[in-house]
Amino acid sequence: MEKGFRTIRKWKTNDIHIRDPFVFPYAKEGRYYLFGTTFADGCGDQDPVFEVYASDNLDDWEGPYIAFRPPKGFWGVRQYWAPEVFEIDGRFYMFATFKGGIGEHRGTAILVSDHPAGPYQPHSEGPVTPRDWECLDGTFYEDRHGQWWLVFCHEWTQEYDGKIKAIRLTKDLKRSYGEVIDILHASSMKWIRLFGDPRIEKEGFLTDAPFMYQAKNGELIMLWSSYSKPSYGGDGGYVVAVARSKSGDIAGPWVHDEPLLLDRNAGHASLFRDFQGRLYMSVHYPDTPHGSERPLFIEMAETENGLKVAEEACSF
Repeated sequence: MEKGFRTIRKWKTNDIHIRDPFVFPYAKEGRYYLFGTTFADGCGDQDPVFEVYASDNLDDWEGPYIAFRPPKGFWGVRQYWAPEVFEIDGRFYMFATFKGGIGEHRGTAILVSDHPAGPYQPHSEGPVTPRDWECLDGTFYEDRHGQWWLVFCHEWTQEYDGKIKAIRLTKDLKRSYGEVIDILHASSMKWIRLFGDPRIEKEGFLTDAPFMYQAKNGELIMLWSSYSKPSYGGDGGYVVAVARSKSGDIAGPWVHDEPLLLDRNAGHASLFRDFQGRLYMSVHYPDTPHGSERPLFIEMAETENGLKVAEEACSF
């Protein structure tokens, strides 16, 4: 692994400051690799990077190492957010958010490496989200027909009503193509509240972090995050919600669970299995106050039609 400018040292999970944590279990080595949003905008004379931590047990970590250092002239100049890593046809692909320069939108691009920890190199032809849209949090999904998809958020900062959409990916993972499919519009959710950013004097309905999961009954489940109304029954903070395609296809029809999967000021969920086969949801917790975010791995129980937090994991 590549050493960066930060000191490599040992960490406990709850000492790592990170948002959008994503765990890639690499069975060949018996190691877990933790990615997330850390050095997103650079600092001083250091450019933004994606970092990675390594562990044998999900509790003791070593890092941060450099997973991606942008080459000179790379189109993404800031907002290095929410990296996710997938093994596809024997190579490792990172799907990550970047903000372009003046006049360029934020979007998801695809990087590639021969090892899950990197170092990664640019792979796609710029962003694979539409270039005239402000987008983030693209995730990879292969459907039961073998089609590759990018599922992503169309940002509330451009749309007011944040949306989650899907678009097909070419087999070389260089670009997207075809019709964009709507999965959800945030404002239609009963539990959602307006999100505001005083720095840009805007409010809207936010969408974050789609992640796909195939349920035992054939339904396609999507986890995603936003902010809930305090009156809805939870903490009124950052949450994890569930949408489901009854057909099992990305075209839907999609329905939305009224109970939130997680309403505890924690979110940006992804799923992984440990080397004993147990299923975990990875989130950052708490979401606010900013600066306090840590990775949290919550054991999940699989039901006939989806997921729930395991009883033994309910105490955090």
